[in-house]
Amino acid sequence: MALNPSSKPSTDFSSRNALLVLGCLLVVVLALFHNSLHPDKVVFSNDGPLGAISTRSIAPPASFQSMWMDLNWVGANGGTYPTGITGLLFWLLGPLYFAKFYAPFSVIFLGFSAWLLFRSLKLTPAACALGGLAAALNSTFFSAACWGVVTHPITIGVNYLALAALANGTGWRAWVKVALAGLAVGLGVTEGADIGAIFSLQVAAFVIYQAFTREGPLMKQLSRGAIRLGLVAVFAVFFAAQMLTTLIGTQIKGVAGAQEDQRTEERWDWATQWSLPKKEMLSVIIPGLFGYRMDTPDGGNYWGTIGRQPGWETHHQGFARYSGGGVYAGVAVAVVAFWALLQAFRRKDSAFTPAQRRLLWFWAAVLVAALLLAFGRHAPFYGLLYKLPYFSTIRNPAKFMHVFNWALVVVFAYGVHGLWQSYVERATAKAPGLLTGKKNGAPSAPPPAPSGFDKKWIIGSYAAVAACLLGWLIYASSRNAVEAYMMENGFDASGARAMAGHSLGEVGLFFVFLAVTVTVLAFIVKGCFTGTRARWAAILLGLVLVVDLARANTPWILHLNYREKYASNPVVDFLREQPFEHRVVTPRFSLGQQFQFFQQLYHVEWMQHLFQFYNIQSVDVVQESRVAADNAAYRQVLSTNLVRLWQLTNTRYVFGLAGEFANALNQQLDPAQRRFQQRLAFSLERGPTGETVVARTNATGPFALIEYGGALPRAKLFASWQTSTNDSATLQKLAEPAFDLWQTVLVAEDIAPPNPASATNQSPGTVVITSYAPKHLVLRANAAAPSVLLLNDKHDPNWHVTVDGQPARLLRCNYLMRGVALPAGEHTVEFRFKPPVKSLYVTLAAIAVGILLLGLLLLPRPATETPAGAPPGAPPGA
Repeated sequence: MALNPSSKPSTDFSSRNALLVLGCLLVVVLALFHNSLHPDKVVFSNDGPLGAISTRSIAPPASFQSMWMDLNWVGANGGTYPTGITGLLFWLLGPLYFAKFYAPFSVIFLGFSAWLLFRSLKLTPAACALGGLAAALNSTFFSAACWGVVTHPITIGVNYLALAALANGTGWRAWVKVALAGLAVGLGVTEGADIGAIFSLQVAAFVIYQAFTREGPLMKQLSRGAIRLGLVAVFAVFFAAQMLTTLIGTQIKGVAGAQEDQRTEERWDWATQWSLPKKEMLSVIIPGLFGYRMDTPDGGNYWGTIGRQPGWETHHQGFARYSGGGVYAGVAVAVVAFWALLQAFRRKDSAFTPAQRRLLWFWAAVLVAALLLAFGRHAPFYGLLYKLPYFSTIRNPAKFMHVFNWALVVVFAYGVHGLWQSYVERATAKAPGLLTGKKNGAPSAPPPAPSGFDKKWIIGSYAAVAACLLGWLIYASSRNAVEAYMMENGFDASGARAMAGHSLGEVGLFFVFLAVTVTVLAFIVKGCFTGTRARWAAILLGLVLVVDLARANTPWILHLNYREKYASNPVVDFLREQPFEHRVVTPRFSLGQQFQFFQQLYHVEWMQHLFQFYNIQSVDVVQESRVAADNAAYRQVLSTNLVRLWQLTNTRYVFGLAGEFANALNQQLDPAQRRFQQRLAFSLERGPTGETVVARTNATGPFALIEYGGALPRAKLFASWQTSTNDSATLQKLAEPAFDLWQTVLVAEDIAPPNPASATNQSPGTVVITSYAPKHLVLRANAAAPSVLLLNDKHDPNWHVTVDGQPARLLRCNYLMRGVALPAGEHTVEFRFKPPVKSLYVTLAAIAVGILLLGLLLLPRPATETPAGAPPGAPPGA
């Protein structure tokens, strides 16, 4: 049985339809992202800014095999760059054009993927086109792309493609499509990681539901469904092998607190901080009710409580709120979807066939379940899911709003299909057309009079409009209370006034679009758009949809002048010289309000942008939501002794205040040797356009770069070493003030002890880094005696070392770093980061299989074969 049979199929899926939809998507999306065409501008990205994607560590194609993230802390295994759509685009476009066009591409891809799904479901062309636009412009997906998590809309798109492959098919083609659906699910996991895993469960539920609702003996259909589900799972793992290896290796294995027996209250707070407060579900239909971005001008900044630190009301520490995404679906989408659900649960005279009704029940269940889970810590439902194995490693229940809107768009498309079947096409004669499914000829009969349900729908719709108007007036009368609430939660009086006014304006716009939508639907239900007027139903509803969602999405779009943002300055120029020989840090302790401003600039603009763009290494960490267990233990022991921490991590430069600050550091942290000295004084000034802050060298500037002469060099030879196989004892030894880090290195492996005579040699030899890349270092060592070469970069078992071209044993030194034993004499030492690449080859094989399967589907159909879902009486091979 086809998934969605119709007694009156009226579809036209020619290339003309595809080009029309693709053209509409291009026009709308490029109009919104028109600044991407400016030669100096790129799309803002919080999670993947131009600086971050310009680092040498993630440059493809080498990053498809492995990534070593060398710019933060003392290095980390970054897994692999996803070998999928994102990876291919990044490789082809390069960092600059990727930053310009990755987000708009993802939105267009999502919309076209949704169109392909609705095409496979045999919905009317108008439903396919409007459904594709609704998916592309849905604010949940659109804002994710604008925030920088562009893989989310791509993940949602490929899961639409998975459903399209599962929708119908007969014979061997049906099984080919099932395999392709599995590959699409695997691609979703590759692109979206935990988001992809969540959607894979939705696809699995869809396959199971299909088995229960197909015609035929139940056990036979269940058995067939189990085979289909197994095939989807196998091919999904086949494609996602590389990403699964990366996720397990970098996000679960060796991560502090990630084990299944460590679900503490603290971890629950971490996992559920980004939950959707129940009152903010109104944002699904009113986009700016609680604001948009955190920095939206003119009162549009976010004032809700998504991202609020648990217990903030008591301790006022951490985030009061933090949101980088919206959940708006569109007024027209919500209203039409609601109409579709009402029709789905009608026992008589429904606009849908029984098969379509059963499918809508499934999507209704998905909507309810996703919304309840999105509430996270604000409701008891997510706690049940959290108890299942490995769900505690997923962060942010608000991600389930992706699933909610994914399903809502499908219900909306069905709603448009039902409207067209019931009120537009029913009285329209002749052959299929472009938007309506029928040519725009004269109606064969007068439009039927509205039924009892139709009249109730129209009356109820306008009653809802009136109720919303009343609600708007009540909200406006409560403006003082709203402003007071905002001021109680950290906003000043002027900001509260602006935000309250903006919120009222958004409610007013919602009322306008609701009234227009209800009016358009009332005319459709009354049969006013048939015959020559049929196309206007799609055009009017499409205009309402696009204008509404476009205006709601505009605040999420932010372009930056990358030439100004990434312009260098004297401080950056100084640090970018041989950056692999030192690390830099800014103290976390308070040095006054002026330095607090610099700290904010440093942690946001410099570390996340300039340092990444110019490959400057810092011991500070940009983002580390999942802390490796060895890093956590190391910091716990050494964080109270800054000097020792800076010594061990090759932290040679410290930001601070100019003048006497270096002497203060000497008095408090290094009174015996006084190795802190001011190296460079500078001031901060506004850039040419006033949008950026730049550093200028200035002898009387308030800030300074201070050099610490006590930091260990990046590479050093030791003629004296101690074997310490107990990690706890090693950490305690490293923290002891009496332990001389310059004379002795601690080795975790059991190696031969040093020669007592050579161990007292004050000059064990010299070593220099002659070539540096994140995954390949070449050093030239001249050892005066048998020595251990310490490289102050983090140890990882996937690093391999050779001495004079011969493999050598990689050592773990000083608990966290890596090294190698050297005999006396001159040596060339190479460190290479080479993790296993079998999983990459598996994924590449899956891509090849996917191309082959697609080729099979493109083969001409035999003359005796009739496609699934073809109209009754269609010729074979149609």
